[in-house]
Amino acid sequence: MSLEATLNRALSIRLNLQITLSRLPIVEEWMDIHLDRWLEHVPTPPEMPMGQMVSYLAMLGSDLKRMWWGAWGDPAGMVPKLADYLKLCNIAKSDAAILDAMGEKLEPRLVGSWVGVWGGRVTTGWHFWDPKEWDRVEPLFGTHEAKFKLKKWVTDQGITRVERVSQSIGDDAYTEIELADPGADVETQVRNVDAAFVHFTGGGLPPTVLETLRGAPHPSFGLSVRVRSGQITRVAAIAPGMPFELLRGLCKDMNAVYDEGLEGLVNMLAVEGVSRVEIGRAGERGGVDVYVEPTESARKPTPGAPAAPPSQAN
Repeated sequence: MSLEATLNRALSIRLNLQITLSRLPIVEEWMDIHLDRWLEHVPTPPEMPMGQMVSYLAMLGSDLKRMWWGAWGDPAGMVPKLADYLKLCNIAKSDAAILDAMGEKLEPRLVGSWVGVWGGRVTTGWHFWDPKEWDRVEPLFGTHEAKFKLKKWVTDQGITRVERVSQSIGDDAYTEIELADPGADVETQVRNVDAAFVHFTGGGLPPTVLETLRGAPHPSFGLSVRVRSGQITRVAAIAPGMPFELLRGLCKDMNAVYDEGLEGLVNMLAVEGVSRVEIGRAGERGGVDVYVEPTESARKPTPGAPAAPPSQAN
């Protein structure tokens, strides 16, 4: 693909991301400047080594009350933009020290930033997207209850690496890591996912959810664990993408709201549809988040599918 074509694709992805904001009531007018700032600090192909395309991922909560954008790529192109972005976000010295320490210890090959809206606020941070050995990540967690739970799970399951490390900045900051399931087949991985919820939250997933996961076409499950103030505050099973009729049932099983505008928004962002699903539990609350890899062109919503309600803020 030529540099011109790659640039046009990147600009189209940005435009599609911005268009979806007008259809998300959770995005208030004052938030626009923060989301635009993030987009402006994702490098375009001419700013990346060899004209590379930055990787994007977008998330929508099934109830359309959560949204998240992330991007990552080669540090040579990403780090200068990331540094400027975090500076404009008034990153605290303590947060900057965490980034410097992790960058020095882990030497990531894929670096990026992210921004999200939930709970009436904008949250942002940075992430490393290339796998790292658990033995290199573990010392960076300090000593607390969450660390011991993580270490036991990783040891018992024979997990040797962390797939992703993510860190928020600002008040009440958190760290999130992603672990791939080592099971060789779907059934083993589904059992492992259920056992992980028991280990980290005290209770397994509903049997109907496990049955839905067993219908996955191939074993590619994972686990996302969020740590805040030494405690595990959210655990999510990562599953392959699935049709919307299955997502509706999954939301019902998790007591999570399914907004009928979700399908239309996903189709605006990605021709390929949902790329992965996170089935999460934070305290007593269950939730379902869908992730898409934004593409350069939007697909029209399925005929008869309700449109997402327009935002009153934008």
